[in-house]
Order: sequence, then C-alpha cells, then structure tokens
Amino acid sequence: MISQIPADTRRLLLVACTVTALVAGAIGAFAAQSVRPDCSYSVLSLTSEPGSAEQEEAIERAYWQTVAAGNCEPPHARWQFWRG
Repeated sequence: MISQIPADTRRLLLVACTVTALVAGAIGAFAAQSVRPDCSYSVLSLTSEPGSAEQEEAIERAYWQTVAAGNCEPPHARWQFWRG
C-alpha cells in the first residue's frame, strides 16, 4: 500500500510528520515550564549590590515563606493558566 505512493509524496509526508512532531514537542516543553502566579510580598535586603546572590536568595526565601503562609499560590505548569 505505501509502495504505491510516489517517492516525492513519501518524502513530503515524512518531512510534514517530522515538522509536526518537532513543533508539538516544542509547544509541549513550553507548556510544561513552571511559572509563578502574580503575587506581592516584601523583602528587606541589606546588601549594597542589586542582583547579588544574597539578595536573590532572600527574594527566593521570602517567596517560599509567603507560599507556605498561604498568601500566594505555588508555581504551576504554564498550561494550567491557559485553561482560564
């Protein structure tokens, strides 16, 4: 049955299937990324360098403390926000 299909058509079908699989994989990987919902919290950092490792750790620690306190939702997969 497949041998009756011309070679050009088989090649086109193979390329179309490959591209479809790659696009579906890329969309799936993007959809599975973890994102944080909008949340407001305060951080007091006494470092003089913005963006320093200590400041980033303080921000991360404050976020997880806010999540543990129930004031913010934990991160979700990106696709969960697409549902509305």
